[in-house]
Amino acid sequence: MLIPIAKAKEFEKFGFKKCKGKYGKQGCYYLCVARGCKMLFVSDVYFDVMDWARGCIDPRIHKDANCRYRDNRTYLDIIYELIKADMLKSDCVKVGEN
Repeated sequence: MLIPIAKAKEFEKFGFKKCKGKYGKQGCYYLCVARGCKMLFVSDVYFDVMDWARGCIDPRIHKDANCRYRDNRTYLDIIYELIKADMLKSDCVKVGEN
């Protein structure tokens, strides 16, 4: 599982937009990824990658995955950039570590 190291607001540097309504007031952000129809979601303590389902309406964002905020990178490209920038870390323990 990936965990945000930086505050969610810092993800704006990578194209994330503030969520709508109560989610935005709680400091949550999202990024639509057109290539592969994914949505990246981040808060100060949680990071997730979600698939867009046809007809899905998400109250945090909007109903159309092809929005004006879409990103042409793949979600893996973005995650790689976030890890390199020390924005995300893995919670997995390596073999031999405690």
